[in-house]
Amino acid sequence: MSTDTVTASNLQDLAPQRNKRRKTRRRVAKGLAYVSLAITAVLVLSEPWLLLPLVMFVAALSLWD
Repeated sequence: MSTDTVTASNLQDLAPQRNKRRKTRRRVAKGLAYVSLAITAVLVLSEPWLLLPLVMFVAALSLWD
């Protein structure tokens, strides 16, 4: 079993990687959200009553960040 000590320099080395992963995950999440928004828009064209969930979803996206 190894006992690695966490030092300030180790944390600084890990910070850019963690930040990069977080940005990537956020971009993927936003991309999926916008794809689902586009699919919902197509469904609304075929069924107008689906407009209410679409409006709520757009409101959630605008409040997200």
